[in-house]
Amino acid sequence: MPMQPAIGVVVYQSQHLVDGLLVALSRRLRQRGLRLAGLVQHNEDDACTACGHMALEDLATGRLVPISEQRGRGARGCRLDAQGLATSAGLAAAAIGSDRVDLVILNKFGKAEAEGRGLRDEFGLAVGRGLPTLTAVGEALLPAWRSFAGEDWQVLEPSLEALEAWCLAQVADEARAAERITGGITW
Repeated sequence: MPMQPAIGVVVYQSQHLVDGLLVALSRRLRQRGLRLAGLVQHNEDDACTACGHMALEDLATGRLVPISEQRGRGARGCRLDAQGLATSAGLAAAAIGSDRVDLVILNKFGKAEAEGRGLRDEFGLAVGRGLPTLTAVGEALLPAWRSFAGEDWQVLEPSLEALEAWCLAQVADEARAAERITGGITW
């Protein structure tokens, strides 16, 4: 039976800032050799349209999947591309389900997840597998997050150093637990 995973949450007011933070964190963790699964969001502002380009990066492969629907010059607001979201979710689920994962980063628990869609299944898969999981939740969505996740999670400081330290501690804890289970035997 999987152990109860550690769940870290960055509570934010500006999604745009937290997206960049999680992208930078994923780069640092990969440089340290961690095997990541999940998704982080890349944003590219576009002064010519109301909505910049958004893409989700599959952390297992580095593949970028566009998720913003380009609606033309006169459009107001953004619209997410449902096909891009579905493709990204499938990539994340495949990676989370593999045996080669140290840590899961799921970019955010947002409006879609609060409404029962989005990456809810991927959150459930990561937790069900006992994997340390990091995400971001907007202040306005904290009640929906609590309803979904309960209270067994930790609020993390939104700094690169604090998030990296938390992630490395979770991976070290997982390694120590695996060593206890196998009695230190390596195969």
